[in-house]
Amino acid sequence: MKSRKIRKGLVQHKATPAVMQQKLVEKTPLQEDAGPLLIRATMSGILLQAWLHENKNEVRDLLNQYGGILFRGFAIDTKEKFKSLVDHLELHALEYTMRSSPRYEVGDKVYHSTTYPADRMIQMHTESSYAMTWPMKALFCCITPAEVQGETPVADTRQVLKRLSPELKGKFSRLGVKYVRNLSRKLGLSWQEVFQTEDKNLVEAECIRNHMCYTWKSQEELRIEWNKQAIYTHPYSGELVWFNHAFFFNQYTLSEHLREVLDADSLPFNTSFGDGSPISRQEFEELKNAWEQSMFVFPWQKGDVLFLDNMLMAHGRMPFQGKRQILVSLLEPMSEKDFHKENQNIPLNDSPAF
Repeated sequence: MKSRKIRKGLVQHKATPAVMQQKLVEKTPLQEDAGPLLIRATMSGILLQAWLHENKNEVRDLLNQYGGILFRGFAIDTKEKFKSLVDHLELHALEYTMRSSPRYEVGDKVYHSTTYPADRMIQMHTESSYAMTWPMKALFCCITPAEVQGETPVADTRQVLKRLSPELKGKFSRLGVKYVRNLSRKLGLSWQEVFQTEDKNLVEAECIRNHMCYTWKSQEELRIEWNKQAIYTHPYSGELVWFNHAFFFNQYTLSEHLREVLDADSLPFNTSFGDGSPISRQEFEELKNAWEQSMFVFPWQKGDVLFLDNMLMAHGRMPFQGKRQILVSLLEPMSEKDFHKENQNIPLNDSPAF
């Protein structure tokens, strides 16, 4: 970015003549030839929401290229500042329904990142890619970095797809993914938590609307099954992406003990190919290797903001020690119906401005 005069509203303090000629930000890829891109403020007091608004077209293009942007040095270090940033983006926030993990809300559609045992890794995934509506963007903010580890690793879904063998890629392309979840308070999430309601009629209506088969195994146990494709064409970049939970929800991510004591039909979740044929251990390991080879880990700093294109860049969570507070907001809902409407008739590189 060339040096230029600082426009009114971009900085909180009064800009001196010397400051007015400085570069506001520096841009550096965090890893060679891959995302995310680091955009670092070169001085204190730069308002991130104002900078984003003034550079929205460039940010859109950078997201398409890198899949994610890490903003550093903008001091978004409280939940109030993060909520203000989310509001200024003018991207519709998605309510977290059809849940795969527990989260609690700290503001209007601003959540603490997943509540999950600190000593365990959360596997790589694209947010809600198993659901019929998902966020196109995910915005994270580091309020308190963990004392040890606690990073949010990322992985480019374009690279994950390229690392799969033609045989496995072709199989998923033809058959898609079948998801099965057994929802119970006894193990994993209850149907009340997943659907965010106590009303069974509303749950059944939601299942029907989302083309899910449902079976009430008891008053407190619900089994749901549905199919989705595994590989998508990104609506803005036009690239093929690996966008599913075939790995995340597969039985082999569960402990060996749990798989031994429960029969296959009673596991809290599982995935197979769309025709119901199982994903073999060898195929699971190939998926695991593709994720691991594509994964990039960076340390959080207080006040960091990570802006991800949810279809281009997956995320996870490393184990951690000490206090850790990462907030997240899920933005720009996309439904399966809208995605396929008119044969994906969305102009390339024309994602919504913010």
